[in-house]
Amino acid sequence: MRTNSVLGIDLGTSSVKVLQRYADGSVARIRAGYGELGPQGWWQAVKAALAQADLETVEAVGLSSQVGTYVVDEDVVIGWSSGIGAKELSGIKDAYDAGEFVKEISMPHPDIASYPIPRLKYIGEKYPGAGRVCQPKDLICEKLTGNFVTDPYSWRGLANLKTREYSRKFLDVIGFPENKLPRIIGETDLAGYTRRTELGGKVLPAGIPVYTGLNDYFSALLGMGIRHVGDMFDISGTSEHLGVIERRLSLRTKMVSGPYLKHYVHYGVTASSGASLDFGLQLYKTEEIDLDEMCGRRPPVFLPYLSGERAPVWDADARGMFFGISAGCTREELAYGVLEGVVFSLYHIYEHMGKPEAARIKVAGGAAVNPVLNRLKAEMFRIPADIQEETDSSALGAVMIASVGAGWFADTDDAAKRVCRTKARIEPSGKYGDWLQSRFAVYKDMYPAVKEQYKKLVV
Repeated sequence: MRTNSVLGIDLGTSSVKVLQRYADGSVARIRAGYGELGPQGWWQAVKAALAQADLETVEAVGLSSQVGTYVVDEDVVIGWSSGIGAKELSGIKDAYDAGEFVKEISMPHPDIASYPIPRLKYIGEKYPGAGRVCQPKDLICEKLTGNFVTDPYSWRGLANLKTREYSRKFLDVIGFPENKLPRIIGETDLAGYTRRTELGGKVLPAGIPVYTGLNDYFSALLGMGIRHVGDMFDISGTSEHLGVIERRLSLRTKMVSGPYLKHYVHYGVTASSGASLDFGLQLYKTEEIDLDEMCGRRPPVFLPYLSGERAPVWDADARGMFFGISAGCTREELAYGVLEGVVFSLYHIYEHMGKPEAARIKVAGGAAVNPVLNRLKAEMFRIPADIQEETDSSALGAVMIASVGAGWFADTDDAAKRVCRTKARIEPSGKYGDWLQSRFAVYKDMYPAVKEQYKKLVV
């Protein structure tokens, strides 16, 4: 007989991941792909995933989702990777200094066009008759409960994370009515109760508490147990986040710095890590690469900018490139270059963050199953890489919030202590660090050398 359980629903870029955790600690994992990208496809995938869950035991549901994607009246979808908002971002950032942004939104505004202020300015001008605008989690929450609510972290960049309210100043600046946006409540607050929903042969019963949860990134931090100053992390996925928890805001950073629960998070995010790793797998079984053999060769250096790059170069026109292909170059060497390039892109962010000290780096996400990639991270950063037991860390964060709501844990700190686990620790050997650093110097020179050429490239 199964004990009671909670569900964490994570609406990702390519699929819905549901984690069902029982009171005895056992876990069931469910995934459902999207038949189409957009509101109907997301909701159908959520229902398909829930149809596979053990619904009779569920005490609470927690939510997590991608952000930077905006839905206008459940009709128009502006995806997180779209360049829409870039012009509006420049105008806003030129008009206000970091101090004004910190006062209003609790953080300096980063150079990211998918943040709410530039995107809502565009939406307000392009779709003046729109009734409302939300992000994917807000929409799924309403489908489940009937309530149009959100958490402040999913709307960071417009929400003041201390007052947990939208910045009325910047809503006035861009001329966007607040009543078109979901109401903000706390991330561990009750969003509502499930409505009876047909799931194609099964039924989601009415009356299960649903908790607001966080955006997928912050939910992943929670699911990794990241909560102390000095905690360093790497979250792999479609994009990859590298960062550290700090005591205060970094006001002059070129990366992103903002409140995270009790402290501040300072990080950078790449654009194409997932696509690059998929490309590498097409070349060779990357988990079988022999690092000692690679050190004895001269594999090409790879720029992993297949879909442009965010931090730290901020160039949507950038593309991938191999440098140093010689006669006899093998698929294994090319695939190694891809892995190495992804790690170099993370270390490049780390340099721009000022190389903060850390005792270890916690690694999670889908790519955390690759032993060669994990080894490269430990060697490059010269600190242990702690591989988390649960790779779907965003879904686990949603589970933890649901668990707090159900009364299983006192708060998210208590949940992290009792739920988050490290599967393996990879210690740096010291054999490869200098070799990797010499190749990283080549990597850093590559983008500036061809930057202007990207503008001439017909894609």
